[in-house]
Amino acid sequence: MSFDALKDEVQTLPLELQNNIEMYALFVIDQFRKSSQKPERKQTAAEIIHGLTGIIKTDVPLTMMD
Repeated sequence: MSFDALKDEVQTLPLELQNNIEMYALFVIDQFRKSSQKPERKQTAAEIIHGLTGIIKTDVPLTMMD
């Protein structure tokens, strides 16, 4: 359904229902904005080191100091 057709359909509804639909649409948009603006979670040192496993080729395990 096109936006114009949807708009025409909504305008045939009672005003209170139109307001409810508008409030719901704004709520969904706000939730989307909040979810996309979350700051990236910083990784712990252990997660970073775990992510490097296998990148450095060695026969002996490496320590943090290595």
